[in-house]
Amino acid sequence: MVDRIRKMDKGIFLISLLLMGFGIVFVYSSSFAIAQQKFGGSDFFLARHIIRALLALVCFFVFLMIDYHSLGRYANITYVIAVVLLIYTLTIPDSQAINGAKRWAHIGFFRFQVSEFARMALILVLALQIEKFGDRIREGSVFLQQLIKISILCGLIILEPDFSTAVIIGSVGICLLFVAGAKILHIGGIVLAFIPVTILAVITSPYRLQRFMGFVEMSSNTDGIAYQTYQSLIGLGHGGLLGVGLGQGEQKYFYLPEPHTDFVFSILGEEVGFVGLCIVFLLFGILLYRGMRIASRAPDKMGQSMAFGLTLVPGLYVILHTFVNTGIAPTTGVPLPFLSYGGMSLIFTMSSMGILLNISSQLTIERKPLPKRKRV
Repeated sequence: MVDRIRKMDKGIFLISLLLMGFGIVFVYSSSFAIAQQKFGGSDFFLARHIIRALLALVCFFVFLMIDYHSLGRYANITYVIAVVLLIYTLTIPDSQAINGAKRWAHIGFFRFQVSEFARMALILVLALQIEKFGDRIREGSVFLQQLIKISILCGLIILEPDFSTAVIIGSVGICLLFVAGAKILHIGGIVLAFIPVTILAVITSPYRLQRFMGFVEMSSNTDGIAYQTYQSLIGLGHGGLLGVGLGQGEQKYFYLPEPHTDFVFSILGEEVGFVGLCIVFLLFGILLYRGMRIASRAPDKMGQSMAFGLTLVPGLYVILHTFVNTGIAPTTGVPLPFLSYGGMSLIFTMSSMGILLNISSQLTIERKPLPKRKRV
């Protein structure tokens, strides 16, 4: 254990701890008003977040100690478990749905969002398949096998419904196949096929269509479906360059419906300002850079693929969360890694960092780049 900690990428470890510490502070700052109103105590969300942060640290060290090759060997079983759990959530009674969505599995007193587990399971199983097939990933039949695995998980998650998470998971899967050497022609076909699927998913779902129309007509719909985005932009504008001060923001006082989860970026911008947001983005940027460097130097394709996928996930979440909070994308419930309230998001993010640092402790001395792409 000591040897593995000594060899791991300490930069990612320190940044993860720093972001998690920031998260604890901002979860309290963004949630104490709503916690006081709904639960009679300003520290309701803070206490739960701290407990989950401690559990996330335990998971981090567990995955740091388990050789990532061992995770790869059991990737197929992990994938099957993810599929079974997703089907289980879809069959639970409507009374157990939260806000109309069946995204959480209830096992005793424990509840967790299955899509978080499914995302990690997909990365592990694709890394195993990429290691197994190597350059054969360019073959149509092999590519189709992996595409089916991605489609099954994404399809089940869309049925929950959770379209944004399905898009992120699908994007990670396709990007993994792309860097592994899949033909651009195959990737392009998937991207083109995704366009009509997205249009169909929007027009057949009243709430998605309503959100999309609110996004399109945002300037003239500030009291309707675009209200959340409008209030988010007010918060960011109010923060200005240096912010109004920690805990002094006004948008969390019931102007934003989910200030501690879906709109924590807006609360950050209001209280720490543009400069504070730049510091947060810098930390995420360093984490992503070092994660991709680990992927480029991993000793085998399995390690390369795992590191790439696990690094890409927080990057995509940061981008989508920021786009939603700034009105660049339609409103959807996407957490900001490390900083939003949400136990499963933090636990699986820290677990991913544990696997990533496990890979970093086994890096080759000489740089080993990701596979070079071949022409179509």
